[in-house]
Amino acid sequence: MEEIKQFFIKIGRADVDENMRNLVSDNIIDSLDVMNLINEIEKHYNKTLDFDFMKPIYFESFESIQKMLEIAMKD
Repeated sequence: MEEIKQFFIKIGRADVDENMRNLVSDNIIDSLDVMNLINEIEKHYNKTLDFDFMKPIYFESFESIQKMLEIAMKD
């Protein structure tokens, strides 16, 4: 989860932590934060994130982001 925390730090959202849930649906992060996270993820992995993974449901918690990354970046 430290990797995900670093993504949040890099986008200026160090206030978001792994114990938080419903990040998108409770407006803790907004669409701009999600797009910035996607940008950091793509830079980190040097791989474009498939459009299918650019859905708010994948950004609701550290766990959902981690699960999405396990699937999206396995190739």
